[in-house]
Amino acid sequence: MSDWWTERKQNEQLSNLESEMSYARQETSSLRSQLSRIQGGLQNRVDSLTRAFDAFVELSDLRHETAGFVDAAELRRYATRVLSAMASSTELPETGKPVPRYWLGPATEALIGLHAGKPAEQAASTAMELDQRRTSIYLSLALAVLGQRHQVRTEWLDVAFGAPAADGGLTRVQRVLWTTAARGGFGPDGLELVVKRLQSAASPDGAWLSRLEMRGSSSRPRGPRLKATEPQDEAGDRLSRIRNAVETIVGNTAAREPDPELNYPEERKTDRTPDDAASRRDGKSRRDADADGRPDKDSPAAMLRLLISEGSDPERETLARIAVLRARVTGSPESAAMTLDDPAGTVDTLLTEDLGLSADPHLSATALRVVGPLALPGVESLAQTAELPGPTQVSVESGGHTITIRADGPDPLELGKATSTLTAAGGVVTTGQRAVPIGLLAGGAVVALGLGLLLHWFWIVVGLVVMAFGLNSYLSLRRAVANDKARAASEVSNLNERCTTAATALADYLKSADARHAATTEDLAAVRRELTT
Repeated sequence: MSDWWTERKQNEQLSNLESEMSYARQETSSLRSQLSRIQGGLQNRVDSLTRAFDAFVELSDLRHETAGFVDAAELRRYATRVLSAMASSTELPETGKPVPRYWLGPATEALIGLHAGKPAEQAASTAMELDQRRTSIYLSLALAVLGQRHQVRTEWLDVAFGAPAADGGLTRVQRVLWTTAARGGFGPDGLELVVKRLQSAASPDGAWLSRLEMRGSSSRPRGPRLKATEPQDEAGDRLSRIRNAVETIVGNTAAREPDPELNYPEERKTDRTPDDAASRRDGKSRRDADADGRPDKDSPAAMLRLLISEGSDPERETLARIAVLRARVTGSPESAAMTLDDPAGTVDTLLTEDLGLSADPHLSATALRVVGPLALPGVESLAQTAELPGPTQVSVESGGHTITIRADGPDPLELGKATSTLTAAGGVVTTGQRAVPIGLLAGGAVVALGLGLLLHWFWIVVGLVVMAFGLNSYLSLRRAVANDKARAASEVSNLNERCTTAATALADYLKSADARHAATTEDLAAVRRELTT
């Protein structure tokens, strides 16, 4: 007895010890996992700090290279202050030292002359000779945000926008020029130029009809529809939705006036030119290209600051590298160091986005002007489909029967034949189905009367049970027959209803032919008028 008790105690101790070891293993595994995460997090932080330190060291070295461009940095700061002074109608700052071979100096001089209504041909010509593209971008955007759109020349905008890439891709500055033109910054001629450039790169089969439909709703009445007229009905509905979408976009009067958001923001006391040489002198960090208090980093004002901050030719590469390094030091993504030629998306993608911008009527209206001529052939094709003549008769299928439907109703002979077939097939009972309950009833009676009276009363009970089964089988057969007849009657009623509905729909369709033709003609004329003007 004592050996058994001792062995039991030892087994309990071993079991407890095993449980404790299992718990310890789980804790060890959890600690190991946490330690791995901590080590990974620490390693990432060490790597980030290492990259930031390396960038800081390289940044310190590069700043020495900008020491010889103090005058250029001062010119950039001067240009930014000129824009702010013009926007706020305050006194212009004093002119600094001229910087040879730097387009920004004569371009700013030309801008001052144009804004004041004075001759500026010489300064503009000098800036164009030094850098035609940047001067064109600078003068076009600056005059747009200063409310001088009538002075933006088409040849400047032509050079500034250039041509989309072969794959339809646009740069950041092209997208800004596009949105500025859409918002009225360059006047009607400038907008027309941008629209033509976009049309040359937009896909002719860009599913523009489907994208327009998403903004519209159909005014066509909804009623019983026929399968035979589905193409005409669908084409009419689509045409109505497209007309509604086009009129919604064009009818927004806000798009007819220049967007007041184009105005250049007034200078604040804390504003600084985004220039690294100036940052080196006054100890202040360079502002991001879009840090102007506006949420839109692709605004014309932000693009002007980005253009100015690029620097002159000798220092441009260094300043671009400094922007990337500063992003690493501050932990910002390197994409924050923007350039004029960053990709902004394809023409098709941006047009699709603009068409869906109900909150921005300027962009929607411009996108519609671009895709209008491309979508018009599809609109005319829809109108042709909607004008197809309707059928004089249709058919309704019922099992193996086809019933001809005319405007005055279904063919009576065909309908009667189909109805008779359905009715005759309902509630039919075969001889075999009847034989089962009859056989059970007869057999049960024989067992109960014959064997029960002659042999033993037990056979009476057996006979009655068999007869009960027979009676239940008979009642089930009657219920099945009744249900089958009801099903056949329901199918007949459904067939009559389908035929009546089809006849009514056909009659209505034929009666409304003139109204439908008039609606299609009106929709097409309205859409064509808005897409071609």
